[in-house]
Amino acid sequence: MLIETIVGALVPVGAEAIKQIVVRFTGGVRPTSIAEQIQLDQSEIARLEALAKLDNPGGTPSQWVIDVRASARYVGALSVIAVGVGSLFVAGISSDVQKIALEAANIAFGFLFGSRIIAAWNKK
Repeated sequence: MLIETIVGALVPVGAEAIKQIVVRFTGGVRPTSIAEQIQLDQSEIARLEALAKLDNPGGTPSQWVIDVRASARYVGALSVIAVGVGSLFVAGISSDVQKIALEAANIAFGFLFGSRIIAAWNKK
């Protein structure tokens, strides 16, 4: 079951790798005019602004509140991974519950590490 979880977490990374290889050989999608390039840049800016607004709380909270908000996703994901893997070592848990717990751990693992790998590839 652990091998299936690891392989399942690596499938999105593999798909992104294939996509990047195809883009490298074909050159990817390129704008045909300066106006299209400006539109693409504006859409990227709008996307980044929307993401920044999601992480920006209203008002001025304390620093510890800002720190807790910033780390909540990662603490939650690591907790899900720990519970998923820990379900393998607890006696009396049915195999269906173990599969669900490992699938949740797989999703959290992909969130933590898959997005970072893809982000590193996109920087090159």
